[in-house]
Amino acid sequence: MTDDAQFGLMLQGTNVKRDVELAKYADTHGAHSIWVLETRLVSDAIGPMAVYAAATTKVQVGSAVLPLWTRNPALLASTFATLDLLAPGRIIMGLGAWWEPLATRVGVKRRQSVTAMREVIESVRMLLAMGGEVNYEGQYVQMHNLYLDHGGTTPHCVQSYIGAVGANMLQLSGRIADGAVINSNHTTSAVRKAVEQIQIGADSAGRSLGAIGRMKILPVKVSRDKKTILNSMKPRLALYLAQQPHIEGPSEADPELVKRIKQIIHWPATKDEALRGAAFIADDLVDSLGCYGDEDEVKSRLHEYRRAGMTAPIVPEATPETIDFLAKGGW
Repeated sequence: MTDDAQFGLMLQGTNVKRDVELAKYADTHGAHSIWVLETRLVSDAIGPMAVYAAATTKVQVGSAVLPLWTRNPALLASTFATLDLLAPGRIIMGLGAWWEPLATRVGVKRRQSVTAMREVIESVRMLLAMGGEVNYEGQYVQMHNLYLDHGGTTPHCVQSYIGAVGANMLQLSGRIADGAVINSNHTTSAVRKAVEQIQIGADSAGRSLGAIGRMKILPVKVSRDKKTILNSMKPRLALYLAQQPHIEGPSEADPELVKRIKQIIHWPATKDEALRGAAFIADDLVDSLGCYGDEDEVKSRLHEYRRAGMTAPIVPEATPETIDFLAKGGW
């Protein structure tokens, strides 16, 4: 692949003092973006985003993704306006519909997720446009005579991305969003199918697919000891297969395997359960969901994901060496 390949990093919110140094390194060594996750009650995304945005000057900083339901749209607009004032033109609001059973366990009722996503993005954009009072009457969002009261008049340039898995949400991404964030547990075949749905949405709105970002959370680990790397990823994959039903299809995991792992891993899961579940995960399944091996193998896998329609990977657990490798391009 050409050397104009872009890449992003996924930084956690649990060790910001350490990761801010990695953010600074990424900012000066070719990274396109930095993303913070907020889906498993591990950490907040907004606080770390502010730190990473303040410590950098070039990279975009996004949420990948915030749960759609946990912040009122007016608060979302105020929050992302604040971030845009901190790092003008570099902020991305990534939203997702969350997943079961976590949503139910915290009392969130996920109803008409696609409609709610559309209404939230539309209403937040109206507030960020700074064009005066906003009125919005939707099924999920209602706003009456609202405006951002920070005293400014300049519109906030904040991109909107959707963390999408299902066909309807992917099509919505193509219709209205600046981009989509594709889950980490997608094979190249699943990415290709997801991009086809984004294309359908884009076509229906008269948009070009090329104008829509297709970021893919994608593990990238360069090592001559590929077996050890694959084994290290198995407990996490077992945990996700047991607890997040929306990844079963895109991961292309055998349904019988998923059923067996769900019998082993409960909620909350113990480390021992994750390890026992991992024992049933084959190397080939892990290998199909990431980029592992020596430099040539990893470049080849990145090339496959780009051919499937990914515009850029979002790489978790990156190191300065990972950044240097990705910045060289050639994939």
